[in-house]
Order: sequence, then structure tokens, then C-alpha cells
Amino acid sequence: MEVDYQPDFEKQRTRYSFCFTCEDCAHFDGETSECLHGYPNEQHRLGYYMSEIRPDTILFCKDFDLA
Repeated sequence: MEVDYQPDFEKQRTRYSFCFTCEDCAHFDGETSECLHGYPNEQHRLGYYMSEIRPDTILFCKDFDLA
């Protein structure tokens, strides 16, 4: 039996203001959509997690900083 946990994750992400994407990071340049450290960020962007086919796991960046 498959269980889809994504709706629960979305509710919790919103409820607890969970920040984990580049758009929330102090090292993200919103004008260029690039990481200021030069790291590839496709799998860290909000659009990646909000796409029609959502990933099963979250990929965290070791340099994420809310500042």
C-alpha cells in the first residue's frame, strides 16, 4: 500500500514556516537565481519541490543560512 505524505508535508511546511530552499537562503541572489557560492541549485529551489512530479526526499544545502 502506497501512502502519499506530500499533502501532510505541505501543511506542516506552511504551519511551521519551514525554510529549506534557495529562495529562503541568505546566499541566494534573487536577480540571477544563483547561489553566491557558485553551487548548483536546481534541486534546492522551491520550484523543484512544487513541480507536478514532486521528489520523495528533500536535499538540504550544507551552507543554507537564514541570516
